Parts: sequence; structure tokens; C-alpha cells
Amino acid sequence: MAITYRMSDPRSQTARGRDTSPGAKSGIPVMVVAEDGTSQGPRPVAYLLRNTSGGPNAYLPGAREILLFGDDRGSEILASVTTERGTGFGFGGPRFAYRVLDPDGAPIGRICLRRGRLFRIGRSHWTVEQEGAPPVRGSAGRLMWWALWWTVLLPLNLVLVVAAFTGMAQDPVATPRRIVWRDGAGRAVMSYRGLAGDYRVLQDHWDPRLVASLVAIHQTYVSIAISDSTDWYHR
Repeated sequence: MAITYRMSDPRSQTARGRDTSPGAKSGIPVMVVAEDGTSQGPRPVAYLLRNTSGGPNAYLPGAREILLFGDDRGSEILASVTTERGTGFGFGGPRFAYRVLDPDGAPIGRICLRRGRLFRIGRSHWTVEQEGAPPVRGSAGRLMWWALWWTVLLPLNLVLVVAAFTGMAQDPVATPRRIVWRDGAGRAVMSYRGLAGDYRVLQDHWDPRLVASLVAIHQTYVSIAISDSTDWYHR
């Protein structure tokens, strides 16, 4: 049975990655919710908080240090995300790796990202590996849509990119972003729908803490222009 995850961020000023369901109330912390299509509706999976103390690599480019809590008071730690590797350069684009650990420090999984080469504009590649299971891989956007983005839509997109980085427009840059993670046999196991802002998990063996960590990290990369309205982590 497929489970749909999404971020619920009452502070977000855009619909991208935001929970707009009737159950989302203002004033609650940023969290990841999930629903399985039953009458229960969305349920909290993890409440998110940036870990300001961080790990030894918190200073690296692309660092993400996140705590996942089981309640909105922050009294029950479910998992933590720490940066394993971060580099702003590299052949084929910047590369980052994040480890997801349980409260005792045991590994839950690993999330890796290779970003596009040109000014963060390009096809990013994501790898998710749950401890004891083979990795799954996915790339942002279909090649057909990227071809249109760089040709037919290029003049408009250049104007929007400039507007985004100068603060003249609010999160206008919509690069192709749909991702389908596949296993070694080519079977789809998870997907991200850019327009809907949700993550569909198609197999039941995935640890919700790892999926919530993926949502938390990925939602800091949904826009090429970091701003208060597009990136919960850097607020």
C-alpha cells in the first residue's frame, strides 16, 4: 500500500512543499506528515528542528544538521541527520552525503545528492540507501522537460532566475523536479511530484524516519534561490 509523505510548514508563503490540507493548523512546528488513504487522514511522522550544535562537518558546503522529534515539544528524539560529506565543487557537479542515525547513533540510512553543474541549475541526482538494503536512485526532471527548459523556455527562465536571486520575485524558478527513485532492477520504489509537493513510497519496508529525513533534506533544495519562503532550514 502506497504511503504519501509531505512537509507541513505553516510559515511557508508558497504552496510548494506545503501541507494545504484542512488538518494543517498555523502555529505548529515544521513537520513531515504521512497518509495511507484511510479515513485517519494525515498523521505526524516527525517534527523537524535544525541542529545548531551540529556535527564535525556542519561547516562544510551543503551541510544539513537536523533533529527529528516524535512530538511538538521536542522531548522524544526519533533520529538525527548529520553531514558526512559536502563539497561545492567536483566533476559533474557538487556532491553531498548525509547520514541518518537513530537516537543511539546507529545508522538508519544514507542520502546522497549530486547537484547540477551550472549555477545549481541542472539535473540533480539523489541516492537513498536504507541500512541493510540496496540503494535506490532517482534524477530530478525528465530529460524532455529539461530540453524545453533550456530551449523554448530559456528567455523567460533567465528573467525569473535573475528575479529570484535579486529578491524581485518570490520563488518563481520552477525547474523540472519530478523524481522517481528506482532499484537496481529498474522498479519504481518512491517518487516525488513537484507540482503536488508530495512523496509516494510504494514499498512498506522503508523506515519512516529515513523517508522523513529525505523530505527534510530535499525540501531545502526545491528552489535554486534560497529564501525564507522556500527553505525551512535556512530561516
